[in-house]
Amino acid sequence: MPERRIKVYHEHPLRIIRYASKNIWLLIFPLLRGIRSIRLDFDALYVWLKGAWFDLLIIIAIIGFGYIKWYFTEFEITSSEIIRRSGIIIKHKVSIPFKNISAVTAEHSFYLRPFYAVRLNLDTRAGAFSKSDMSLLVRRSDLRWISKAIPQSEHHSGKKSLVIQPKWFAIVFFSLVFSSSLSGVVYLAALLFQSGRFAHEIIEQEMGDMIKFANTVSAKFTLSIPPAAVLLGILIIVAWLFSFISNMFRYAGFKMKKESGTLKVRMGVGTVRQYHIVPPKINYVDLRQNLVMKLFKTSSVNISCSGYGNEKNELPVLLPILNRRQANRALDLIGFRKYVVKRKSRVSKQAVISYLGLPSLAAFLIPVVSDIIVYFYPTLKDLFYFIKFMGEIPVIWMFVVKTIALMTSGVTIKDDFCCLRYSRFYAFHTILADNDKLVKIQIVQDPIGEKIGRCRMDFYFSSESSKSKKLKGVKIEDALKSIEHFGFLYK
Repeated sequence: MPERRIKVYHEHPLRIIRYASKNIWLLIFPLLRGIRSIRLDFDALYVWLKGAWFDLLIIIAIIGFGYIKWYFTEFEITSSEIIRRSGIIIKHKVSIPFKNISAVTAEHSFYLRPFYAVRLNLDTRAGAFSKSDMSLLVRRSDLRWISKAIPQSEHHSGKKSLVIQPKWFAIVFFSLVFSSSLSGVVYLAALLFQSGRFAHEIIEQEMGDMIKFANTVSAKFTLSIPPAAVLLGILIIVAWLFSFISNMFRYAGFKMKKESGTLKVRMGVGTVRQYHIVPPKINYVDLRQNLVMKLFKTSSVNISCSGYGNEKNELPVLLPILNRRQANRALDLIGFRKYVVKRKSRVSKQAVISYLGLPSLAAFLIPVVSDIIVYFYPTLKDLFYFIKFMGEIPVIWMFVVKTIALMTSGVTIKDDFCCLRYSRFYAFHTILADNDKLVKIQIVQDPIGEKIGRCRMDFYFSSESSKSKKLKGVKIEDALKSIEHFGFLYK
């Protein structure tokens, strides 16, 4: 039975500018002609204007090439797939069956709204593309028809739509926590401000005698240090504020609902993004926490799904900040609640060195090195005592995080799903996934691990990222039991 052709579309005419820009190099010819005739006299100007027809011809050619490329690029929607055809001499055809689509994104950018244009991204689980499998710039009026033509999910529940919408203060808190590290910015700013003040005082003391002979030069040198430190601290704070405001605009008005078996997410001010996600196409769920969120029993629900959260400076956040009850409701909504189980393979308490070795070493070395420097350079006492104090703060923070991770990390692998708890840097992660999304497990042992019977498990899931989830300090017998029925790689 032949495919039923619904409609053939051209992209929005704004796409002509994009296609034309690829031939912008042709402007080198008018530029060379202008350089050749550049002289500040009337004759040179007359000669240049006389040949202006050539420049105009080049501009027309650039726009013309863009128009031809746009005209011969079209996309077609049938009853089962979307097809994009392009090319004048060499024809290109890209076809995406509806059943393979994992996410549909409609991006309403503020600079496109006056032109009634919308960027439409279609993604599959191909995994080979860092960007969308198909990206189209369409008219807003066409988007309505396209949305109706593309079936979002084959899993229709028949239930009423369920909506989860975080409160405004949850969005603010989320933006504070995930905006380039609030605590890190405050810490660096304080360090720079105080270090600048101490450095100014130290240099002023050391150069006191020199100032008598070269007052002007030395005064400028010593007085320039605090402003430089202050300026750098201000730049760091401004950068964080920019990140915070960007996150606020990106996630403001965040709303998720499940309707006819499809997750629909809307977020953003200025640039509004609308996502349609098919739950069975989700690779895994990542319940993410930092130490503060851990203490208050809140978490951020993130997902790995092709096409979702893969834009620059964008996080794959399905729901920003939720308490335990709200998180369970969200997991029920996407079908992952049953995956939250107790750990079967725990991290061994004998793996304390793997978790606490590095922060313990740093906590020891910072004061020792600082005291040695102060011993040989007593005038630097105030500066390095302050640096020692500030340096211990992130180390102690890391020590607390890794201590909790030592007690809470572990993995459970069953016949149909996997639940993995681990930590990375200052964050805690709980990964929930179907076993068919778990593509590889590696067991890695160093010489010390071989002697004490401990190993590291590297988990690889289906996703656009090739990074593994690392669980350290697992008993080798527990690790082998966990993967016995998988036949994964042992290294």
